[in-house]
Amino acid sequence: MRLRVFGLALLLAGAAASSVRGQDAFEGKWWKRPGIATQLGLTAEQQDQIEKIFVRSRTKLIDLRADLEKKQLVLGEAMEDHSADRQDVEKKIVAVENARAELQKTRALMLLDIKQVLRPEQWQHLMLMQQNAREAQQRLRERVRERMLEEKEKAPPPHPKQR
Repeated sequence: MRLRVFGLALLLAGAAASSVRGQDAFEGKWWKRPGIATQLGLTAEQQDQIEKIFVRSRTKLIDLRADLEKKQLVLGEAMEDHSADRQDVEKKIVAVENARAELQKTRALMLLDIKQVLRPEQWQHLMLMQQNAREAQQRLRERVRERMLEEKEKAPPPHPKQR
């Protein structure tokens, strides 16, 4: 039993590490990662331009993300309050969705700026790499889920409590 638990822990640790290599590989400064830059054929000039776009957008993204989190917190508190006014909660929901939309808009505009730095074939290759990473991450999640179910089925039933 301990070996099974240990094996499952190793599998989950591998899944976490794979997550960093997979979909998350395109989070942050992916253009500075030698493997990705080489696969895309990025020039030093393109990397510098993308870095400038990122730096220009970063502060606004941080502020927008913080604003969204604050509004989500306020909404969560209002939803927990059984005496909350429906119209007040509705305003908080709208505020959360507006904050989320502004964050997404800023991200999309940053990506548009980055897309304009890349040649069309580089952009297409980047999108393909991201899609492949998402699919690999999904397959890994499914394998972990299947493994957990297998381990649960193999586990002996719990012992009845003795009095």
